[in-house]
Amino acid sequence: MRQAFARAFGAVGGRIMAAAELLWLLFAASGAAAASQIAFEDDLGPFLPAIPLLLAALAGQKGRLAAGRVCAVLALCLAGLYAVIAAASLRHVQADWSRPQGVPADAALAFCLCLGPVCMAFVTAEEETPRISPGTAAASALLPAAPAFLTAACLSPELARREPLPFLTLTKSLSVLSVMQRFELLLSVAQLLGLFALLTMLVCAAERMLGAVGRKNGTGSTGGVFCLLAFGGSFLAYRLPIWSWAVGAAIFWGVVPILTQVIVNIKKSEK
Repeated sequence: MRQAFARAFGAVGGRIMAAAELLWLLFAASGAAAASQIAFEDDLGPFLPAIPLLLAALAGQKGRLAAGRVCAVLALCLAGLYAVIAAASLRHVQADWSRPQGVPADAALAFCLCLGPVCMAFVTAEEETPRISPGTAAASALLPAAPAFLTAACLSPELARREPLPFLTLTKSLSVLSVMQRFELLLSVAQLLGLFALLTMLVCAAERMLGAVGRKNGTGSTGGVFCLLAFGGSFLAYRLPIWSWAVGAAIFWGVVPILTQVIVNIKKSEK
């Protein structure tokens, strides 16, 4: 995406787009760090976001390729952890609670917030970007809908809407072979690992975008400065309305990458 910005918008325009994307990455990292509180039922204080940010900064210093390999392994582990929780919750699904609830705008907001994997396009170089089919991309974006569906179908839509941490509430009532199981610790580990992987990718993407703005790649200290700024922003993250995150994700992880690729393809066809 770094090279695509320059090809689509020119040298100056590409640097402006990269700077805008860099600001959004900082914005998203602040929100992801603040979301670390969802992994715990008790309030652990305002300095909890510093833990995943520190780990992400250290991982980013190993280079984007090494960090990417670690996150790929974590993705497989997380898939297994959430599969265990999902399998244990299937027997509690109620058909009456499985019908669609709410308004289409809520689904649109949720879909925009599931566009986080798109940040991988800002980490890899053009020759390293894997070819992903539209079906695979859509499935990746819609996959987070599975735990949301299970939460509403097991707890009831009304209770899931009232609870501040509905998925955590669901894990407290799960049982395997009629024996109650404690899945809370498993869920907390899974959520923290997921936030660590997301923050690591955001740090690596920020270093790449900084290279597009300043015409050179960020140094090892760039990730630390980025995480420090994100930690400061985490104190204000929960004061912002949910639609602001959805709009930002739709623009910078949806419209901008698609528009950039369309312009690049048009310019290639004109040659």
